[in-house]
Amino acid sequence: MKCGAFSLVGIEGGRCGVYPMRCKKWGCPTCGLRRVKATMARTKAGMSLGTCRFFTLTSPGTEDGDTSYEQFPERWKRFRMRVERRWGRIEYIAVVERQKRGAAHVHVVYRGPFIPQQWLSRVAAECGFGRVADIRRSNPKLMRYLAKYLTKELSDPKAAPPRYFRRVRWSRGWCVWEKRSRAVPYNDWWILDTPSANAATEAARRGFKVQEVVADERGNRFERHWAVRWMRDMVGYRPVSPLLPSAAWQG
Repeated sequence: MKCGAFSLVGIEGGRCGVYPMRCKKWGCPTCGLRRVKATMARTKAGMSLGTCRFFTLTSPGTEDGDTSYEQFPERWKRFRMRVERRWGRIEYIAVVERQKRGAAHVHVVYRGPFIPQQWLSRVAAECGFGRVADIRRSNPKLMRYLAKYLTKELSDPKAAPPRYFRRVRWSRGWCVWEKRSRAVPYNDWWILDTPSANAATEAARRGFKVQEVVADERGNRFERHWAVRWMRDMVGYRPVSPLLPSAAWQG
């Protein structure tokens, strides 16, 4: 689904609000930047609660990228258990980045006791990671580094991890975090297979008073060549024809 190519229309009586349906992908110029900002805010909130340190774990040098990502979840679980068994519970946020050779390595910001580099390197290797492990006190540039790792995919699609791979992980106690939400006065919701600007026009044509429209240029680069469909869900949806770039936009 192209980001913004479908819309949600909330209805209450004769009033309605129109909102674009987001793809929520890291590689999307709109959703990716939103996810990066949310991750940075979560990182900053956790770092404000105490002294933090930063370490990096790599994959074995002879390992290919696919194997590296496939093995990462189990390796990370073993490593985390070994750390907490020896040094006590730590609170962390971890960002996985694809290296130039295609393998995964992970950058971890944590609150807890200092872990000697020699112990960290040895245990990382025993858990399946590479022997190169680095640990240091966090510094003001850390947020910039993490943002760079998270936005690499926006400029280089090859830097993206495998599909469905969880690139950001955090412990439950890293910080108190609630998703920002906004109350909307609508109880009845429909999906329209058109961008939000077109959906607002369609809703007004049907006699609704449009109170709010959230639109962006990316979603409205698409124009329709068939009747707008109002759907309760996307189950069984089949487009009549592909969404084509607007001739006006191409010009």
